[in-house]
Amino acid sequence: MLRVLTIAAVCVALTAAVAGCSTSRGTTATASAVTRNPSPATALAPFRATGNEPSWRLDIGSTEMTLLTNFGQDRLVAATPAAQVSGGTTRYVARTDQGELTATIVNQPCVDSMSGMPHPQSVTVVVGGKTLTGCGGEPASLLQGAEWTVVEIGGAPLVAGSQVTLDFAPDGRVSGHASCNSFTGAYTLSGEGLAISKVAGTMMMCDAALMDQERTFLDALGGARNFSIEADGALLLKTGDGRTIKARRR
Repeated sequence: MLRVLTIAAVCVALTAAVAGCSTSRGTTATASAVTRNPSPATALAPFRATGNEPSWRLDIGSTEMTLLTNFGQDRLVAATPAAQVSGGTTRYVARTDQGELTATIVNQPCVDSMSGMPHPQSVTVVVGGKTLTGCGGEPASLLQGAEWTVVEIGGAPLVAGSQVTLDFAPDGRVSGHASCNSFTGAYTLSGEGLAISKVAGTMMMCDAALMDQERTFLDALGGARNFSIEADGALLLKTGDGRTIKARRR
């Protein structure tokens, strides 16, 4: 009897590390479908989410999470709990002196209702019987990554056989192919939107159609003021006077 109890105890201790374990009585312990991160720090920390009407901000660090409400006048702090991760959803359930605070973060694009800035995650916070909704994550992450291939400039398709590309690097540089020449520049994101500056390129000459397309593209790129991610995943850069550049990832 003592031997059976000892084996069962060892099985319980190892459940988190293996998919299952059988005792001499045939009982199997199976790992949960929801992963609980053993460390408070996750791929999302540090993470910030904000919302409007009412105004709120949630900061999740490796050891502490802070919720600011009432325009920063009310502050709720809790130890960052282990994250519960299931598919594209990450959930934190923290204990505070005002009860349970639950933050649910979904990998789904979200647009800030005040600034219009897109974010990579949609966030729901429940605390004190109230539900707060907003956006989270870094907007720049939506631009960065795989290269974008431009498919429309000013609503018009590209010259047949031509190529225009955009690559947004994590260090704030943007580069690509403008139709005839390669180009490079700088981009910044702020609460006011997107700004692209210091655009320069090589000096090759091509046929008139490509040169005209290149000038139109670079002019619109330098005038970009904001961006959005369309429902089909396309990137849409928008200038202050309504011109657009549409691009897709191949």
